[in-house]
Amino acid sequence: MGNDVNAASASPAPGKWLGWKVLALLNGHRRTVAALSLLVCVTAALDVAVPFITRGVIDGVVRSLQSAKIDSLRSLLLAAGAILGITVLTRLLRSVYNYRLFRVMSRAEDEVKNAAFANFLSLDTEYHGGVNTGEVIGALDRGGTASFVILYEIFGQNLLPPTLVLLGVLTALLMKNVWIAAIVFLPLPAYAITVGRLSGRMHRLEYLISHAFERVTKESFDIASNVRVVKKFSRERQEARTQRDLLYRARHHHYQGERLWAFIENVQSLFSTAGRVGVIAFGGFLVLTRRCSVGEYVLFIAMQDMVYGPISQLSIILPKLRRNLSRAERMFEILEQGRNVCDVPNAKRLTGPGRSVKFCNLSFKYAGAEQWTLRDVNFEIPAGSTVALIGPSGSGKSTLMNLLQRLYDPQAGRVLIDGEDIRLMSQSSLREQISVVPQEVELFSRSILENIGYGKDEVERPAVESAARTAQAHEFIVRCEKGYDTQVGERGMRLSGGERQRLGIARAVVRDPKILILDEATSHLDNESERLIQVAMEEITEGRTCFIIAHRLSTVRKADIVVVFNNNTIEAVGTHDELWHSSPTYRKLHGIHVAEMPKRPAVVKAVEEERDLQPVAVGE
Repeated sequence: MGNDVNAASASPAPGKWLGWKVLALLNGHRRTVAALSLLVCVTAALDVAVPFITRGVIDGVVRSLQSAKIDSLRSLLLAAGAILGITVLTRLLRSVYNYRLFRVMSRAEDEVKNAAFANFLSLDTEYHGGVNTGEVIGALDRGGTASFVILYEIFGQNLLPPTLVLLGVLTALLMKNVWIAAIVFLPLPAYAITVGRLSGRMHRLEYLISHAFERVTKESFDIASNVRVVKKFSRERQEARTQRDLLYRARHHHYQGERLWAFIENVQSLFSTAGRVGVIAFGGFLVLTRRCSVGEYVLFIAMQDMVYGPISQLSIILPKLRRNLSRAERMFEILEQGRNVCDVPNAKRLTGPGRSVKFCNLSFKYAGAEQWTLRDVNFEIPAGSTVALIGPSGSGKSTLMNLLQRLYDPQAGRVLIDGEDIRLMSQSSLREQISVVPQEVELFSRSILENIGYGKDEVERPAVESAARTAQAHEFIVRCEKGYDTQVGERGMRLSGGERQRLGIARAVVRDPKILILDEATSHLDNESERLIQVAMEEITEGRTCFIIAHRLSTVRKADIVVVFNNNTIEAVGTHDELWHSSPTYRKLHGIHVAEMPKRPAVVKAVEEERDLQPVAVGE
């Protein structure tokens, strides 16, 4: 529940200006921010007080010199002690402020990064298929860091505290001398207008810079994750050159931005210098004409420095804010990305012992596609049955299983489990009842134990070992250097294809699903690995509703029901004998399979068995 609260507080409403979205990250820390704001107001007031005390000291010294008396020595010492005390107190308060501010901003950064990452994980499969993972992870990391920098620059010692000091100085100068106040502040609007006109161009440049460096990161991640392919094709030089070219183009935009900021900095320096010269000249005139004291003259100069000191930092702060706003923009896009597949309010939990599956008038096509991937799919699978899905590649078999898991929603028709529309069930409870063994098992760079137990929150080691034995994986695991604690490497690359496949089966077994999907689970394997996996599959399919997707008919000979796909729809449903007479596609696939099998000497016996299964046509 706590994570949901944090995610909610870290999720600003869409449609706002990006700066407000960043500030909205502090919504969950309002009390702390209010306390820190009060603290920074106190420090600003103390900062403004010091020049006034200094003015009194200087005027006192001047009067003493003019009267040749040293009566004000005591006052001088008291004033010096007051300045020292105020300075020490201000530094202490700022230290507390900076530390507490750092903690708050760090928490805000962690919350928005966690919320954006959680939203990324919850997004539809269609969204994930259309983005580059390395680019997304880089955008989340840079966006979270950028949010911290923006907030810390605003509330730290570079923007908010100097702004409060500036307001205090403006008030004090207006009370002391309107003309000095005008000289100090009149250049500021002209500066703001000039910088404002350049800000649009700067924002576009920063956007180009951000995306250019994102592409560099994306390509680096892509190359690094496929480094074996790079080596096999001897493309190291070409990939290194591509990386250099991408970085060169990114730096080209970067240099353009830096040149523009250098111009803005020169404009800022021009206006601030004009203000300083004006105060020094006009203040000196007031002293010479005895319209103000020497102490007041020093006060004016000190206050002018307190105004233009922070303004001179704008040439550093504004580029930082602009640059980091551009970096944060992509993260907020991910954070605010909506889902197409959502739970209905008060969605039911999938419970009960059955798990019959029915597809009713189902039609589906992917976003942006003109052709239907599936059309008018209708068939029903009783609970506990094994159904084989066969057909040419691209005929919609895997897509149908994705719809069963509700990774997508169909444009027409329904999927029913135990007579209930899966759109009325919570997605989590639906997927808890389904396990998938894909053609290419995807493993995490963790231990074998963690990979097998991944599908459940808490799983005991004996349960993992039992699942591994069922999947015919225990023997090779115990031969590994650290047994079940062996690290499998990135994407499981330290294991063979058959070993990864058996770990995938063990991971499915641990969840004890009611519905099991085997998606080409034995393709691209050697004979021994295929034999072991076939043994494992026979054991894990017992008592479960099982869908087997395969091209080879040998994989599906023992299925209760065979569903034949062709032209993105269901051509026929039935048993082997029934389909031989009713399905041209089935006969064609059967013929291809039998023709290919003699090429594999180890399965000559299986060829004979396959031919024995072929029904004899009437009249022969």
